[in-house]
Amino acid sequence: MTERDTQMAELRSEFEENGFLVLPEVLSGAECEEFAGVLDQLDASAEFNTEQRPRKPGDALELRNCVARSDAFMELVDKPEVLEIVASLMGYNIQLGNSHGFIRPGRQQDDPRFGALNIGWHWDLPAVGVPINGRYPRFAVRVGYCFTDLQQPNEGSIYVVPGSHRSAGRPAWDRANDAPYGSHEVLVPAGAAIVFDNRIWHATAPNFSDRARKNLYLEYAPRWMRPFDYYFHADEVYERSSPVRKQLLGYDFSNIEEGGLGYQQGEDEIDMPLRAWLEERGITDVARDR
Repeated sequence: MTERDTQMAELRSEFEENGFLVLPEVLSGAECEEFAGVLDQLDASAEFNTEQRPRKPGDALELRNCVARSDAFMELVDKPEVLEIVASLMGYNIQLGNSHGFIRPGRQQDDPRFGALNIGWHWDLPAVGVPINGRYPRFAVRVGYCFTDLQQPNEGSIYVVPGSHRSAGRPAWDRANDAPYGSHEVLVPAGAAIVFDNRIWHATAPNFSDRARKNLYLEYAPRWMRPFDYYFHADEVYERSSPVRKQLLGYDFSNIEEGGLGYQQGEDEIDMPLRAWLEERGITDVARDR
């Protein structure tokens, strides 16, 4: 094993134990301003949220397939220091499953239009797969890029229940507070990324601050799963993409219409350039699928 393999093994161990990682200072201050500005532009132009829910500028924003809406967001698809970790956790046979952008405006604590949480307790992809001894396999890893500061409670960050991805069913519940026992609010500065297992129980904290929370989630899944918010990207996107980004954007290297089996039984050298990319960076101890 290389020194980089040892580093990745330590991060995998932490992730397998807790179900999430916090990566500080992934984005600079200037990058946070740029990405927050992209969301502001979408806020000004988007008349509907996901599932065609009407909205107006200044309302909460929720949009899927955000990488197709902005070249700036597209650069996050294969951000090297994050992709290394995601591939080490998931294997190199992965693609982008979805990209989900949010603006959560601040609100008063007694606003009658809202409950306690912006998004209640849940785990992702609950209808995918079959449980084994009550536990579901991991189908995705999500990366949450934080463009605004979330270092104080109730600024719209995320609650998690560490280790809950390893348990069958929902975690033990505190009925008095209508929340799981052991819940933890992840407080991070702008520029951090939060990486978490799709099975971990989590919720969005309310935003009682005077600032809107702005963030983007990128979810990575095996190539044999269909993406969740796109079919394929435009030809011009693939034409200007590196081989690794093509893979992550669901590109069909071996032409499924001509009998290619790249998504299900792909060849590393043809269908998964991510493996060679990892090896070039000294990361060799990565399975095809984990």
